[in-house]
Amino acid sequence: MNAQRGKGLNAQIQCPHCLAWLGKNPLLSRLKILGFYIGAAALGYGYFAPELRHITTPIAIFSIMLLLVSHMMDHLKVIEAPEVEVVDDSEQRRKYRD
Repeated sequence: MNAQRGKGLNAQIQCPHCLAWLGKNPLLSRLKILGFYIGAAALGYGYFAPELRHITTPIAIFSIMLLLVSHMMDHLKVIEAPEVEVVDDSEQRRKYRD
């Protein structure tokens, strides 16, 4: 059984226990990646260009905040729930009512 479908940030995995398809929000994943690279670039550029630290430091702070917030919000969510089989257990329930 293939337990993965899609590629890249739109990839989905299948839970082996309940067979539900789970995936992450691609927008939040992109924001997380963007926040990391902008923060790292701003910190690196501010380190080697001290005259621009008053600009690069706030950019780095806000991009790292974006990274952390998007990381906390980016959880697996149910994309496609498994089909629930309807079981007729009226005979079993009737046995215990009498």
